[in-house]
Amino acid sequence: MMQFGKFSGKRICVATSGGMDSTCLLHYLKGLETEYGFELSAAHCEHGIRGEESVQDAEFVKALCKQWQIPLFFFAADCPEIAKREKQSLETAARNFRYGCFSGLVESGKVDYIATAHHQDDEAETVLFRLARGTSLSGVKGMTEERGWLLRPFLEKSKAELEAYAKEHGLAYRTDSTNAQTDATRNQLRLNVLPNLEEAVAGAKRNLARFARLAQDDDEYLYRQANALLSVKNGEYTVAFSSEKPLFRRACLTAMKALGVEKDYTALHLESAFLLQDLERGAALDLPNGVQAEKGTQGIVFRKKTDKPSLEKPQERAFTKDGFDSGAYVVRVSETEPKERGEYRVLRLDGNKLPKDATFRVRRDGDEIEKFGGGTKSLKKFFNEYKIPVADRAYLPLIAQSGGGEVYAVCGVEISEKVKVDEDTENVLYLSIVKTDKTF
Repeated sequence: MMQFGKFSGKRICVATSGGMDSTCLLHYLKGLETEYGFELSAAHCEHGIRGEESVQDAEFVKALCKQWQIPLFFFAADCPEIAKREKQSLETAARNFRYGCFSGLVESGKVDYIATAHHQDDEAETVLFRLARGTSLSGVKGMTEERGWLLRPFLEKSKAELEAYAKEHGLAYRTDSTNAQTDATRNQLRLNVLPNLEEAVAGAKRNLARFARLAQDDDEYLYRQANALLSVKNGEYTVAFSSEKPLFRRACLTAMKALGVEKDYTALHLESAFLLQDLERGAALDLPNGVQAEKGTQGIVFRKKTDKPSLEKPQERAFTKDGFDSGAYVVRVSETEPKERGEYRVLRLDGNKLPKDATFRVRRDGDEIEKFGGGTKSLKKFFNEYKIPVADRAYLPLIAQSGGGEVYAVCGVEISEKVKVDEDTENVLYLSIVKTDKTF
C-alpha cells in the first residue's frame, strides 16, 4: 500500500467521477489529510457524453466536495463534438480531455499530484484485454502506484474491497449506466469474462495483476540490457547488429520513440527492422511519423526523413589535383598521405597510369570497373558487393573515362586494377573524401 509520509506539504488532487471507486478514494484520502500533512482537492471532468445523467454526476460531485469541505476543480467539454472534429474515437477524445485537464492543473502549479482510483480489477481487465489482442511483454506490463505526477493508491485493492469500504462508511455514489452495457469489449470482459474466470480459478484477477508486475520487472531489465546496443550521433540513433531479438527490438523501439513514433508502430515494423540486418547495406524501411531505418555499417540507423530536395548532380570535369565537389562529398588529391583519415578510406593510385583525359564525375548507367585484383564488374554489382548505401551511390565521386563507362576509382571505396601502385610507380596520388552537411 502506498506510503503517504513523503507527501507532507504536497497538494494531492483526486480525479473524481462520482462513482464508487473515486468516491472511496476521496473519502480515504480525506481521512489521511491531517495525519500526513498533505493538501487535498478534487477534479471533475464533465465529458458531455451521457446527457442529463452526466450533469447529475457533476452536481453530485459538487455537493459531495462542499459537504466534505474539499476544493473542487471543475471542467466541461463536448467530447462527442471533439471526437467528430478530430476524427478520433469517443473514448480517445474523452481520455485526452480528461488527462489534458489533469496535466494542466499540475503544469499551472495548482496541484502537485493527481490521484486516480484504478484498482486491482482494472489492472486484471487491462492485462486480459491486451493479452487477447496479442500484445508483447512490454504491452502487458502493469500500472504503477506512482508515475510522475500520477498516483494510484488503490492499485493493490480489489473491487470487492472497495465495495466493502463503501458499505462500511455508508458512502453514497453515482452509478454509470453505460457500465452495464455489453456492447463495449472492456465491459464484456468486466461483466462476463472476469467473473467467470474468477469462479473457475480462484484468485485469477489477483494473479493477472501480479503477472503484470512481474512482466514490468522483466521488461525494465531487458530495456536496460538493450540500451547497450544503442548509440546517438547528430540526431541519428544507431542500433548495433544483434541476433538477440528481444534486445534488438527494444533498442529499435527506444530509437523510434525518441524520434516521435509513439503509437502508430506495429509488431511488423519491429520485425521488419530486425530483418533489415540481413539485407544489403543501404536497404531502408519507412516507419510512421516520417522516420526511416537504414542498414548502415555498424547497425540499423534511425533518422527523421528530410523534406529538403535532392541535390543536383554535379557536372563532369577534368581530373586535376584541385579535387572535386560532388555536392554530397568533397574529394581531395594530394602527393603526401593525409594525416586525418576520417571515416572513409584513403586511396592510393598511380597518377601516371590515369589517362590524360580522365574526369571526375558521379555514377552513370553502364559504368564498369576492373576491380583491384582483377575481374570487371558493373558498378551496380560493385556497389552491392561493397554494401554501399543506396542513398550514397548517386553522389559518390568517381574518377572515370572521359565520355565512356570505365571507372578508375570510386573515391573513399576502391581503385581499379588499372591504376594500382606497384614497384615502378613514380607518381603516387592520395585520394581522400569528406562528407558535406548537404542533404541528399
